[in-house]
Amino acid sequence: MKEIIKLILEQNPGLVTVALTSFLLPIAILWLTNRNNRKIKELDKSIDQKFKAKDDIREQEKRVYSSLSKILFDVQQLHVSLSGSCIDTSCINDALKKYDSSVSKCHTDIADNMLYLSSSSINLIYDFYNTIGQLKIQLLELEKQKEYSLAHVTVYYSAQNLADILIQIQELFISQRSDLKVEFNKLQQEKMKYCCGQEPPKELKERYEKVRSAMIEQSLL
Repeated sequence: MKEIIKLILEQNPGLVTVALTSFLLPIAILWLTNRNNRKIKELDKSIDQKFKAKDDIREQEKRVYSSLSKILFDVQQLHVSLSGSCIDTSCINDALKKYDSSVSKCHTDIADNMLYLSSSSINLIYDFYNTIGQLKIQLLELEKQKEYSLAHVTVYYSAQNLADILIQIQELFISQRSDLKVEFNKLQQEKMKYCCGQEPPKELKERYEKVRSAMIEQSLL
């Protein structure tokens, strides 16, 4: 039997190559197919993760912007509360308590959705909160000085600063989304800065600036 096989191979030297090719080629094709399938799955997974990350970032930006907008709206309501009828020690305290109660959930939502935000966005958010902090310090100091008539003036100018920061945050969020086409007109957004209505009379503005300068000299702001 061995001699017959040997004779066949000697007379047909290409038979070994054909046999090996017939045996190895399907294995090689199967290996390449499995390898390509793994690569495709890895690529699909990478793309899915990339889009999921984008969705996460967009969702966080949406939640943060929504919460900051709600805070600005409540500052506007604070302005209404302090306008006209702020004549005693309770008006500022009562208005601040109502404001703090209304925005408490916003603080939690913002803190829970800052993980994927850019450093520039986070810096602007802290500028926003710094302005809120200064507003509350000024109101408490006005209460000490019994300058109740200046309370709504303080809120008016603080609201303008808050609106300006919010516009910057919105512009930054949109600019970072190259795949998102949104009509953003910064000049139109400027109207947000006047959410508290007309500017206070000149005499109140001058009194406010004088009191605020004194606070700065005392390192309160």
